[in-house]
Amino acid sequence: TTPEAITALLPPPLEPTPEPLASAWVGEIRNSNCVGPFLGAAVYVRARYKEIVGNYCVTMPMSTPEAVTFGRELYGEPKKLAKVVFEREGEHVWGSAERHEIRYLSLRGRMTERGPVGRQETSSFFFKFLPRPDGSGFDHPPLLVHVIGRANIQAAERGRGEVVFRDSPHDPIADIPVTQVVDAVYSEGQTYTQGHILCQVDPEAFLPYAF
Repeated sequence: TTPEAITALLPPPLEPTPEPLASAWVGEIRNSNCVGPFLGAAVYVRARYKEIVGNYCVTMPMSTPEAVTFGRELYGEPKKLAKVVFEREGEHVWGSAERHEIRYLSLRGRMTERGPVGRQETSSFFFKFLPRPDGSGFDHPPLLVHVIGRANIQAAERGRGEVVFRDSPHDPIADIPVTQVVDAVYSEGQTYTQGHILCQVDPEAFLPYAF
C-alpha cells in the first residue's frame, strides 16, 4: 500500500516500517480450545514498536459472538460480528466478510505451487481499552498488546491473488490503497497465540483512533 495510508492509520506509539506492507486473511477455524469453530478475517498494516516489528490490526470480523467476545476481552482485538465466507474449489480459493449488507472485504487466489510448511511465527499489535461510562475518555490508560502466534503449518500453497475493499461507513478500510498484491498463500495447520502488554498508551493521543 502507500506510506501515507499506513502513517495515517497507526496510533502512537506505533511507527511505520520502511516498507509500506499490509496483509489480509480469511479463514476457517475448524476447532479451538476456547470458543469452538468459527470463521474469521482480518486486515493488518506493518508497524513497529521500538525494535519490535509486527502487524497492527485494523479490522477483524468474526462469524460467532463467542469469537468476538473472547478476542476483544483477552487481547483487545478489534473484532465485530460479520458474515464470513471461506471456500475452495480445486486451485481456486476465495473468501469475504460482510457487515450491514456490505461485502467490504473480498479475497481471491489461484494456488499454483507449493508454499512453505513447518513452524512459523507471527507478530501482531492490538490496543486494549474500555470507554468511561460518562463518555469522557477511558476507564484506564489504553494498553498496547503484543501477540505472538506460533503455527505448525502442515500444508501450504501459493500463487496469485486479488484483494478488494468496498466502501462502507461502518468499516472504512476502502481508504487503504491496494497498489500491488505481493503474494497469496493458502495454508492448513495449528496456531497457538500468546500475548503480553508492551506499555500503557497516552489516552489523549490514542482517543481519535479508538473510534
